[in-house]
Amino acid sequence: MQQGAFVTGKAMICAIGETPEQIVEAVRHRRIHLAHLSFPLAGLPYTRPYYLIMRNEADRPENRPDGYFTEILFSTAAGAIADAGLSDIELGKTHLFFGSTSMDVPVFEGNHRITSASVSDIFLRASNGYGKIASAVMERLGIGGGSYTFTTACTSSANAFLYAAAMIGQGRLERALVIGYDLFNNLGFYGFEGLKSLATSTYRPFDRQRDGLILGEACGAVVLEGRPRSAGDFRFLGGANLCDTYSVTSHDEEGTAVAETMNRALGQAGIAPGAIRAVKAHATGTENSDRTECAAMRLTFSGRVPPVTCVKPFIGHTVGACGVCELILFTQSLKAGFIPATPGFREKDEGCNLTPLTENEAVGEGIFMLNYFGFGGNCTTLILSNEGGRA
Repeated sequence: MQQGAFVTGKAMICAIGETPEQIVEAVRHRRIHLAHLSFPLAGLPYTRPYYLIMRNEADRPENRPDGYFTEILFSTAAGAIADAGLSDIELGKTHLFFGSTSMDVPVFEGNHRITSASVSDIFLRASNGYGKIASAVMERLGIGGGSYTFTTACTSSANAFLYAAAMIGQGRLERALVIGYDLFNNLGFYGFEGLKSLATSTYRPFDRQRDGLILGEACGAVVLEGRPRSAGDFRFLGGANLCDTYSVTSHDEEGTAVAETMNRALGQAGIAPGAIRAVKAHATGTENSDRTECAAMRLTFSGRVPPVTCVKPFIGHTVGACGVCELILFTQSLKAGFIPATPGFREKDEGCNLTPLTENEAVGEGIFMLNYFGFGGNCTTLILSNEGGRA
């Protein structure tokens, strides 16, 4: 039997708040802050909605100074460390797991706007190694262990969490800081618009009228340890990662590979599907992804799907950061006594044949499934519990 891995500290900055308390209150009352961004580089005559971190006007993408990226990153990581109450000695034995899709692209895009550097110069300066962001965090905060960087599309920080928890469970390390980071960058914004994946107005996953995803930016960090620090600490019970090789860009809509990921996670946790109290769906709001995930849940739960919530309408699709950020939003809501409703859902899609929660649902202790599915077919499922007997 593996030892446990517990979430003992957390911090997050996103469109709806900078503290867990702010974020939970926004979720409870369905307060959403949605900006609309134009396409100045291409001169397109329309805008798209986006979940921006907007503490003041200086936070708009075109105004951000060089230090904006590191300020968000360092302050979030430091917040999780403080929330866990780690000592300097404990921090010296902590390992860092970093998940992102954009990595430091926003920094180099910003530098390109204010310098005469060529595109080739920017790529040369950006190619010093994917681990350099994690190294900067370790140096700034005095983290003394090893560092691991994950960039597996939308599952990046979910996989960072999964591997950190597995290594703690196997006794290979005592403690880890897991970070999910993605801030606004033109490469992602224009790329998703080029794929025609961006919604035009409202985020409506699983809804018959959905028309795509809405991107968001966020940075989230959690501390994982082999022992709990308080009675309410969530325990990682098990998880799984699998690649759906059906297509380079999409999943098999029958949901076979996605269901297999869920079933492997349940098996690794040693529980039956009926033990799951609720599911945090990945729910991107795109046609293929929504239908695939719903089909997979019906397969996994033999048609008796537990309550499902979609949390992206609160903070947007934060791409590689969504693993950690949605975990924080979801588990903090559970600690506050409710499973969040899904904003924007109005009309059932017969192709999905699943209705997520449309009102907050009271909840106590239980076992919960969190799903993440990435561009290119990468699939990750995490199983967490706040049941006192298991902690």
